[in-house]
Amino acid sequence: MKITKKLISTALATVMVASTLAVGGFSASAAAAKVKKPTGVKVKNQTHVLKVTWKKVKGATKYKVYRGSKVVATTKKASYKDYNVKAGKKYTYKVKAVKGKKVSTASKKVTATRINNTIIKNVVNNATSVSLNWTTRAGATKYQVYRKTTGAYARVKTVTGSSYTDTNVVSGTKYSYKIYCVNGKTGTKSLASTAKSIVYLAKVTGVQANETKDTKAIEVKWNAVKGAKSYNVYRMKAGDASYKKVASVTSTSYTDKALSVNPTAYAYQVYAVNGSNTSVASKEVIAPYAPKTAGVNRYYFDENNNPTVVIDLKVGEQYTEGKALVEYFSLQGLYKVEVVEGKDVVTVSSDAVIKAVKAGTAKVKVTPADSLLDSYKNRVNDKANSLLDKAVTEGSTAKNFDISTKSLYVVVNVK
Repeated sequence: MKITKKLISTALATVMVASTLAVGGFSASAAAAKVKKPTGVKVKNQTHVLKVTWKKVKGATKYKVYRGSKVVATTKKASYKDYNVKAGKKYTYKVKAVKGKKVSTASKKVTATRINNTIIKNVVNNATSVSLNWTTRAGATKYQVYRKTTGAYARVKTVTGSSYTDTNVVSGTKYSYKIYCVNGKTGTKSLASTAKSIVYLAKVTGVQANETKDTKAIEVKWNAVKGAKSYNVYRMKAGDASYKKVASVTSTSYTDKALSVNPTAYAYQVYAVNGSNTSVASKEVIAPYAPKTAGVNRYYFDENNNPTVVIDLKVGEQYTEGKALVEYFSLQGLYKVEVVEGKDVVTVSSDAVIKAVKAGTAKVKVTPADSLLDSYKNRVNDKANSLLDKAVTEGSTAKNFDISTKSLYVVVNVK
């Protein structure tokens, strides 16, 4: 009887151990068959698509890609390109790994906004900066500006608008720019725009325009600009609607000989040039011009639109026609003639005779007396405008002289 009990007890123990091993063996097999969920899931903008990527899962034969709650793709690759997207819209993705009939739990969700890359429209030089602008894009809440001179691009500014002015520039340096569109809520960034480059050239300074020994020429000169390979000179004369390019030179001066045979004023602007890169225009300078023909008066209008007569004398000579120049002021002596510049160069008599005393340049100003009656003013204006019609150049319009607001000047060059 004792032997029988021992045999039964041993048999039961054997069965229990076997059962335990069997159960344990089944659990180990199930654990081995479990599929891990994908990790490292990312989504980013590419040309016309949103690309979702993740790390490969060991043992997985394929992956299910969800957009929202719906499966949009089953793929064997560890990536997916979603072409069915619209610019400016937000999309959320998750991924599950598949092994046979077993499917993992879902990966962490990732969200992105579809944003097309922008296009830089213009990059231009200013007087002391470079400005650029670009097209706005749906879904973008801000734009990152990247710049490089040499080496890699570096972000220089983040803006909410579609333009940027770079003031940290040095003349003669080449700058390249790229723009990224960013959605601040989802942190999504577009692809970079196509880069655009420019050589920054500072504004030309120190521009002067002066008469030369050649009696029919004006010399224009200016300061050199760092990085400039050449300079474009533009000219506009009285009567012209706009500036016209007259020369491209590598030096810092230009002598303009293609001038009118009639008295007029010429305005000049200069641009610094490096290849296809051009600076902004220099400050405009105006050069009154009149051919130096003996015995002929030259007329022009100065920077304040005052009529001006130019005469040439030698030391000791007198200009007796000065009286004729101011005869329209000579009504009962109601005018004033005074030397305002070069008082040691000329003298002027009460009847407006100008005498050259020493070499130099003088300026004589003729103004009406305060007591000049309106009836006389009208007569003066008529005579003055008749006289100053001689100052009108080809294609220009005569200035309307008003004695109430303007003065007559006589510039005297004494040799």
